[in-house]
Amino acid sequence: MAKVLTIELGHSVIKLCEMDYKVKKPKIYQCQEAITPAGSVNDGYIAEGMMRELAYAIKETIARNGIKTKKVIFTVASAKIINREVVVPAVKEAQIPSVVQANLNEYFPVSLADYEVTQSLVQTIPDGVDAGKHRVLIFAAEKAMLESYKKLAVACDLDIVNVCCSGATIVEAARNQRASGCQAIIKMEEKYSIISVVQDGVLMLQRSINYGVGDAMSTVASQPSFAAGDTLGVWRLITRQNCTSESVLNVKEAGRPEARAAVTEALNPLLSGIMRVFDYFNSHFNGTEIENVSIVGLGAQFIGVPEILGEALGIVCRKAGMFQDVEVYDSDIKQKSDAYSSCIGAGFAGDGFIHETEKAKISKETNYTGASVLIGLLCAVAAIAMAVMAILPYREAKAEEKRLQNLLTTYEQGKVEYDKFVATENLYTQITIGTYMSKHPNDNLLVFMEELEKKLPFDVSIEEFTSDDEQCIMQIDVADKSTAAKVLDTLRDFDSVMLVTMEVLSEEQKAPRDDEETTTPDDPDQPEELTVTDTYVSFVVHCIYYPAILDIDAGTVK
Repeated sequence: MAKVLTIELGHSVIKLCEMDYKVKKPKIYQCQEAITPAGSVNDGYIAEGMMRELAYAIKETIARNGIKTKKVIFTVASAKIINREVVVPAVKEAQIPSVVQANLNEYFPVSLADYEVTQSLVQTIPDGVDAGKHRVLIFAAEKAMLESYKKLAVACDLDIVNVCCSGATIVEAARNQRASGCQAIIKMEEKYSIISVVQDGVLMLQRSINYGVGDAMSTVASQPSFAAGDTLGVWRLITRQNCTSESVLNVKEAGRPEARAAVTEALNPLLSGIMRVFDYFNSHFNGTEIENVSIVGLGAQFIGVPEILGEALGIVCRKAGMFQDVEVYDSDIKQKSDAYSSCIGAGFAGDGFIHETEKAKISKETNYTGASVLIGLLCAVAAIAMAVMAILPYREAKAEEKRLQNLLTTYEQGKVEYDKFVATENLYTQITIGTYMSKHPNDNLLVFMEELEKKLPFDVSIEEFTSDDEQCIMQIDVADKSTAAKVLDTLRDFDSVMLVTMEVLSEEQKAPRDDEETTTPDDPDQPEELTVTDTYVSFVVHCIYYPAILDIDAGTVK
């Protein structure tokens, strides 16, 4: 039974998994981690100057844990890996790679000369007008990236089997779970997260965001009260005790409340990014609701993170748990297997960026010792027979050549028109993408300002206004608290904002103007003038815009 070593290179943690390869129910023998040398891995790319340090860290971990396996599969997550979902015609599953390769120019409006392409079958459509066709995820990675992993395998004295994309391994992990209903599988790592929504084992949506638990881990490392030490110390601390808000787990732990609050706050960008993907799914898949959330990767081992995310989403969130078709070597592996889901999924994945192009060569030797006269006679007879037998095929071939030339003449103009169509279609796609890229992030602000002009009452005064491509903050003055409440209700009905919160509310005294009336009291003991003053209510509103979404087929930004 063959074994394979699957390795995922994270920003600060390397994960290694030793498992069976190409068997129906593989066994997991080891799951180990090591510190990634600083600066050696950046967005999936390996720094050439840090190759030796990275190889040493992997070799030392392999030797320390007595791993003898020499075959290795790397799993890579990078924002530079291009991906797209397409629908492939109803062909046999083994023919899907050939169909994908033949239509790459239609799938991607850019040159892929410097890229390697792989694909992952998502679903064979069961019914409807597209019944029998295949939904396929296509991934394209730069050859330079893949070459660096080949060099790393050599430096580690390992035989590389393949390089897989984390997005594809997550699909394999979801397929192996065989869960019913609609669930989200969130792979949380340090610098990125991959959100996959699966319904009855079929991938519905997959999105990547550039937020992870890395900021929270850095906050743990920077808090003296935790005394976590190096990166591996932080990793072990967050997997063994709660470093987040005590209220999340309803467990009272003595001391360090400020440090816990800082760690919890560092998770806010990650939570906001995940919520945006959920809002996108809810708006595009009407009638389908996400029933539960499974967390894999580093985030699954970060105590408190599933509970914080569940509180933000209002959905039960939990660690993914063990794969159904996997056996574990000991209980310790079972406890942390969810953190290694991408590595385990790579052991299931059949397709990767390295393709088998070399075939075994069989050399044959012919023994020519024997009767030379007999051989000469046989050759003469064979030559005469071939000459006689070749006459009829020759005539048939000439007739076929003439027929094909006539067909070429007939369909030549059709080929010209088809080439024009393909060129026009590619130009249209490039123009659509260019149109989207020219859209300024302040498009959200323009829509918001139009609603302000139409819906905000005339007696409302906006004293300060700041905005970026995601949100705006306004200081508003009104006559009283009742008017302030009506303004908040009006803003929450805006179509351009997804969230409105009031951060500061105060009652202020309005300073008198030069032209305001003054009164003189009848009592001579009182000051000669009393100024007539008034009060007003001032508050600060925080509005978060709905994100703009590119619709390539329609050529618009929503």
